[in-house]
Amino acid sequence: MLKIYNFLENHLQSIRKLIQSLFFVYFLFFSGLCLCVLGVLERFILMRNFYLTSTLVVLLITLILGRVFCGWVCPLGFIFDIIYKLRMKVSHLKFLPTVPEKIHSKMIYLKYGVLILFLYLTYKLSTYAFCKVCPLGTLTNLYGTVVSIMLLLFFLIMGFFYPLFFCRYFCPIGALLGIFSIKPLFKLKIKSEKCVNCKLCDRRCPVQIELTKGIPQHECIRCFECKSVCKKDALKYEI
Repeated sequence: MLKIYNFLENHLQSIRKLIQSLFFVYFLFFSGLCLCVLGVLERFILMRNFYLTSTLVVLLITLILGRVFCGWVCPLGFIFDIIYKLRMKVSHLKFLPTVPEKIHSKMIYLKYGVLILFLYLTYKLSTYAFCKVCPLGTLTNLYGTVVSIMLLLFFLIMGFFYPLFFCRYFCPIGALLGIFSIKPLFKLKIKSEKCVNCKLCDRRCPVQIELTKGIPQHECIRCFECKSVCKKDALKYEI
């Protein structure tokens, strides 16, 4: 078991990229089988019909592992992940660009407002409010509209300059899963006895968490970029 654990830790990013790619292909070809938990809530509001299986599985996994859906499954997250890494290669950046902390610390709450807004609009207008503007709809046969195309282009541009811009500040799905991952069973932790405060983890976090000051589990998308860059093995993902 120890050998398997060490293998997984040593190849974490490769495994993550493979899983992300498989889910992305799955979504493109089988988009009718949508995994969007927000879409499921919209359906419940409109039709009182609840897709128990997929939704409960995602929420249960989130309660146990945190926001692994965002970092390992979400097709939009996969696209934005490629975009910001492309920027790093093109610009030869060693560390990720950041939003000024005073602005960032306030903007992270925007996504919760977006979540509430779209649930309210769904109820008030009796329509799939978020689905009609979802940037991902432009890539599938779901609800691609002029608005969703414009939003996708906007967030792709912003995601090029600021990693996972949409995921950090505007994604209502991330907000919903964040609520369920405030205190997950498995947590990402820094072992103070090993940490030398080099801040490499801070500089590689795509959602701009200052891990050395504390790790808000509901904001962490479990991409484990921090673990991959840590040279002292100070970051642990455990109960």
